[in-house]
This record gives sequence, C-alpha cells and structure tokens, in this order.
Amino acid sequence: MPARKWAIAMAAVLGDVLAAIATAGPAPAPAPDAAAIGQLVEAASLDAMAEASTRACLEMGAPNGAALETAYADWRTRHRLALSRSVVMSLAARQHRDLPWKDVSTAMRDRVLGEARPEAPCEALMRDWASPTMDATALYPAAEPTARALIQAQVAHAPSPVPTVGALPGGGQVLSVAQLLGLIEPLQRAGAPRAGIPVLVKGRVRRWLDDRVSFQLVQDEGAFQAQRPLKLRFDAEPLLGREVVLRATLKDPRDYVLELDDAVWVSDPTGLQASSQPAQALRRKGVPLQRVLAKPGQGLPEKDFAGVVLHGYADYSNGSQWREDVRYLLRDGSAYSRTEMPPDQLDAARSRRLEPQLWLRWRAAGDRYEFQAQNDQGAPEGTWEAGQHRLMRPWAAGSRLDGYFSRSAFYGSLFTGGTSSTRSIRFQKDGRFERSFHSLSGSGSLAAVQGTAIYGSASGDGKGSQSVAGGTVGTGLGSVTTTTAPHRKDDGASRRGSYTLSGYVAVLRYDDGHEERLLSFPVRDGSVFLGDASYTLDK
Repeated sequence: MPARKWAIAMAAVLGDVLAAIATAGPAPAPAPDAAAIGQLVEAASLDAMAEASTRACLEMGAPNGAALETAYADWRTRHRLALSRSVVMSLAARQHRDLPWKDVSTAMRDRVLGEARPEAPCEALMRDWASPTMDATALYPAAEPTARALIQAQVAHAPSPVPTVGALPGGGQVLSVAQLLGLIEPLQRAGAPRAGIPVLVKGRVRRWLDDRVSFQLVQDEGAFQAQRPLKLRFDAEPLLGREVVLRATLKDPRDYVLELDDAVWVSDPTGLQASSQPAQALRRKGVPLQRVLAKPGQGLPEKDFAGVVLHGYADYSNGSQWREDVRYLLRDGSAYSRTEMPPDQLDAARSRRLEPQLWLRWRAAGDRYEFQAQNDQGAPEGTWEAGQHRLMRPWAAGSRLDGYFSRSAFYGSLFTGGTSSTRSIRFQKDGRFERSFHSLSGSGSLAAVQGTAIYGSASGDGKGSQSVAGGTVGTGLGSVTTTTAPHRKDDGASRRGSYTLSGYVAVLRYDDGHEERLLSFPVRDGSVFLGDASYTLDK
C-alpha cells in the first residue's frame, strides 16, 4: 500500500491511543509516550505483514507451506507478538477505527505473487525469521511493556487466555477435520437433531477475518484441504499458525458454518491416538490466476488451439442476471474452463499440474459439443454430457467498433431490497473507448411497509465518479429524512483510453497509465464479449 496512506493510518491510531490515555484516569507509571506506543503499533504491523506473507505463500501452494506456517508461529511466539497484536486491535476497536492491515495483506500477497519465481520469497521468509532483520524484540523493545501498561491503564482490553488442559488421563481418539466432516455427513443427510457432539479434533489455527478476533481450524495438506473449516468460539491469537488438538463440542452438525463450542487446547497430546474413522475426501485448493498466467503470446500455441466456445443462460437464484460459461478447446481433445485470461496467456502445462479439476474432455456432436469432467487428481469423472456451447469467431486484426454496449443485473429481491447495476463501454471508430457504470440500491418493500426507505446510488464515466445516499426512517414521532450531496471523486482517467482488438484479445490502455489485456470476441447481433461477460449493443 502507498507509504503515505500507511503513515496517515498509523498516525491516526497513535493519536487515538494518546487521547484514550488522557481520558482514562490515573496513568500507569511511567506512562507510555508517543515513541513507545509507536513501537507497539509497528510491532503489531510487522506481525500483520508476516502473516500476510505466509498466507500468500500458502495460497500460492508453496511446497514448504506447513513448515513455513509453523516457523511463523514460532517466530511470533518467541517475540510475544500475539499480545501486541491483540492490544492494537483492541485499541482500534475501542476507537471504531479500521486498521490498514487488510491493505497490507493485499499488498504483500500481490508482491509474493508478482515474483517471477514465487517460491523464492517464501523460501526467504524461513531464513528471515531467524535473522536480525526480523528480531522484533530488538527492533521494538518497548512494544510488550507498552501493551501491558495500556492494559493496566484500562485503555486496552486484556486478551482472553486460551482455555487449556494438559494431558488427558483417559487418552482418546483424535479426528482430523476431514474425518469429523465424514462423521457428520450421514447425520446431516438424515436431518440430525440439534445436539452437540463431543470431539477431539486436530487441525491448524488460522485467522478467519482480518483485524478481528475470529479464528478457524483447518486441515491443509499442501495442494489439498478439508472441504470446510471449523469456526472457533474463543480468542486463539496465541495459537495462530499452530497445528493443535482441541477438545470441544461440535455445536450443531446441521449448521452451514460448523462451530466448535467449549473448545479447550490440549497442550500435551501424549497418550492420544489418531482415529481410524473414514475421512471426507479433501478438495484441491484453487490457485491464484498469476500461477497459471504466461506472458502475452507465450500461452497456448495457435497450433494447439481449436477455439473458444460460449453458452449463455439466465440466472434467477439471487435476483436476475445473464451468466456465461466460456471454455477453451484444444486440438488434443482437452478443454479448459477457467477463462480469466486470453488463450495466448494460458500456461497450459502449469495449469494441468496445479488445477487439473478445471480441465475437461470434449468432442463434437453435430454443431454442439459434449464434455466430460475431471476430478481433483485429473482423472476423467462421470459421463459425457451435452453442452449448449457454440463456437465463437476471433476479431480480425485491427478491428474497430462504433457504439454503446451495456450489461445489466439485479441482485437481491424487491421484497427485502437489492441492487441494480449497469456496466457499459462505448467504443469509437477512432480507437478510443470510455467505460461507465451505474448502480442503485434500495431497502425494498418490507422496510417500506414500516415507513423506512433507504437508498444509495453510484455512477462513473470518463469524466469522473460520484455517489449519493439517503433515506427516510419512520419513528414514533414521525419520519426523518437525510440525503448526502453527490460529489465527484476523480477525473475519470481510469475509465477512458484507447483500444485494440485482435484474435481473442482486447487491449485497453487507460489515460491514467494502466492497461488491461482481456479475453474478447464478437458474440451475436453486434454484441461483444469483454473480460468476463457479454455487452449488448444499445440500438
């Protein structure tokens, strides 16, 4: 994230802490000063960045993922960073302020994935945590004393201790997360009663939501993971990244989010044995797009490529929208279903290795096609199924368009409220384009019956963007109406520029300097497929 944005956010947190100390009553002796509090915030932020880097490596499928996560847990335990992290999060919550750690996580993830050889920074992390550059105790010696002083001054909440038990005298059978899911699967199908199930379960502790006291237990086996995580109902900050055994009660086996209630960490698993219970099949983890992305022109060779096929259909499951299924056909009889990049940027060899479940078999059936899926191991699965896909032709080199193209959707319902949105793009014959959007949200007829109507709208085009919100709330004393005045947020340079069309690629060069290279082809009746959707020509 930009250094200026980070500095402003940290300065605001620092100011909030000093203000809280000033109004909290008698200060601890000695009272933490700005420099000491700054060290506390920086220590917590270093931990957040290390966690984000670890998460990026796990998402990328680093071969040393388990060892890396354990090394991260050992590093933060060695430098007592769980306390610093908890106190800073408590301070931010008290001041109703969002910390910039989510932005940090995104920036670190993009940095790792942007490496030519993404494994390299993950290997470096293992070395860094044992080096002076990541010695948080030496870098921020005032962090831990400051955290304890702020707790003593009742400016920050003390973190809840992890519920812990030592060795279990009677021993026990420990389930993996996948085994637990396999155990309750028949209960879910049979409509099991809402009753807790006592379990001993082993998994790795991960944060569920950034900057929140929210954790889950997962089973991660490199490229594979359990199909669902288990939500923890206690503050597991000190256990973050560790593989642990918990004694708990599965709150309700029928819930979509499975929660472990009354969980206790078994700190000494001596005498416990692994269960022989059959496990639910693990699922292969998805990989980031960057992992299967080649440089332009270095993806699928033209000699191996048979074409692009498309099937569109209406989806009314959550409103109303038009969806499309795009697949790439290869001459060897295989097909690919993840089409977030133009075909000349698909690294097919790496994709087949990392995400075989996204590949299929295809064969012609008259003017249509039949497909057979593959499982997570890349083996054919199921029967051949008829598709409704049709072959799409590419753009002729140097093609030009002249017209206004749009796509609309509605999410939600008229009863409970929803959002209608329209995305548009205007192409000109001179090679220029301009994107625009408009969305309108409303609270729906249910709220209107109670005298309440909340709305918001946002729009943007090549001149800029704006938003407005307002509404009327019914009360026992009448109605209260508020509206925010619309205002321009930018000059629109990120939505206008020049374009080129060739083959199955549209290149959009924006006036603000960034560029998009998108899958594109003509569809029907003058419509255009761009990126992930078709845009209809407005006549």
